[in-house]
Amino acid sequence: MKAANYLQIITDQLHPYMTFVFPAGNGIFQQDNALFHKAQIVLEWFEKHTDEFYLMFWPPSSLDLNPMEHIWDVMERQLRAQTPPCPNISTFRDRCLDIWYKLSPVMYQKLVASMPRRVAAVFNAKGGATRY
Repeated sequence: MKAANYLQIITDQLHPYMTFVFPAGNGIFQQDNALFHKAQIVLEWFEKHTDEFYLMFWPPSSLDLNPMEHIWDVMERQLRAQTPPCPNISTFRDRCLDIWYKLSPVMYQKLVASMPRRVAAVFNAKGGATRY
């Protein structure tokens, strides 16, 4: 992804969502250190919108504790188990959406509930590797 594409997503999708869900301007947005997240045009946009929501600082070279990574892994394993492989992007999209909509809400709840354990494990490992 390029920074300009990411900025378009931020402008078209994230900004309206955050202003709707957090009208008081007290929302927090988290992103990692992907190059397009840290591009100057993206950071300048967030700087101009600091009164609308907060961009969480993400330290460089930090462990990725985002529970979404687990969901991507689940989806990837399910996609790879399907035969035949996706013959085109349209089929790939349809299969991804099918998997996404069938994911259990219980899985999401468990992932969110695991966050205190994840953070504690990183803290105890002094920032080192954990089982997460």
